[in-house]
Amino acid sequence: MEDFDTLLWQVSHQNTQVYKDTDGWFLLINNRCDHLLPDGRCNIYETRPQVCRDHTNDDCEFDGPAGEDDFELLFTDYHSLLAYCKKRFKNWDKRFQKASGGAKKRAAG
Repeated sequence: MEDFDTLLWQVSHQNTQVYKDTDGWFLLINNRCDHLLPDGRCNIYETRPQVCRDHTNDDCEFDGPAGEDDFELLFTDYHSLLAYCKKRFKNWDKRFQKASGGAKKRAAG
């Protein structure tokens, strides 16, 4: 549940989506990288971050916007992911009560 709580925070930001495919769960950032040149090449290619080095553009969304047909699950906003979390985890709404209850017991112990 903690991972999904983080995903809820991430999808709360503009132009961000969360999706699941055969490889797992991912964050889809629908913003252009600050380092792309007008022709689409990387301006910091030689010193680019490791995540860029690990990523291939074989399935890149650069060719067009990704849609529901591209993923097993796609959550375009906070509310759609929250509904999924509530359905997947029966005790989703009680997740903070458990954490605060445990802290009270430790403080009293």
